[in-house]
Formats: sequence, C-alpha cells, structure tokens
Amino acid sequence: MLTLWNQFDDLFNDQFFRSRLAQPRSFVPAVDIRETKEGYDLVADVPGLTAENIDVTVEDGVLKLKGERREESESEKDGYRRVERTFGAFERSFVLPKGVNPESVVANVDHGQLRVHIPKPAEQTPKKIPVRSGASA
Repeated sequence: MLTLWNQFDDLFNDQFFRSRLAQPRSFVPAVDIRETKEGYDLVADVPGLTAENIDVTVEDGVLKLKGERREESESEKDGYRRVERTFGAFERSFVLPKGVNPESVVANVDHGQLRVHIPKPAEQTPKKIPVRSGASA
C-alpha cells in the first residue's frame, strides 16, 4: 500500500505533471436559457463577480455578456497541487429574436448568478392596406 502512495507522490512531484496543472485555462460561464410566456430568462454562473465586473449589451440583435474573473492572489501559485477553478476574461454572445426592444432587457447579478430577462416582442399583426381603383396613389 505504501508503494501506491509513493507513486502518487511521485506523480505530483513530476515536473511535467505540475506544469500541466499550472497551465491557465480561461473562464467560460455556464448559461441556461428558458422561454416563458413573457420572454426569455438567461442565467449565467459567474461566481465571485459583481455588477462592476460584468457588461451586458444588446447591439444589432445580439446580446453580449462580457467580464473578467480575476485570481485572488497570483503569488500563491507555487505550492498548489491541484488547480480546477478558472479565471480570465470571457465573452458570450446570443442572437435575440427579431423585434426585441433593447431598452426592455433587464440584468442583475446576485449570489454568483447573472440573470438577464428579455421580454418577447409584441405580436405584430399584419396591416391590411386598402386597394383603391383609379390612377392616383
């Protein structure tokens, strides 16, 4: 049994293995989108971020989420045996349905979740154009 633990320790002390652990990975928040009668609700996991770290914009029918999750302390990298949390800048984009009013989109962040509500556009009914007889338009 002790031999197994020695092999495990050797693995963690192996320079190649440690360098792979130290490689930075970028943070990409997981997102859920749910359709309701009133609109669309987007929920993104953004642990540790505040409203100051996140930008939500709507431009040309595209909802964009941008932000950055920073490491608490860069000087503590030495000594880590395992690094699973990810950090860095992120950007996610979602095409919105036609007719969404950008002014009606609402976003808030609380307890590590960014919530964005996108109201559905008003139903557009076709307008019947009367057709007249004669040459004048």
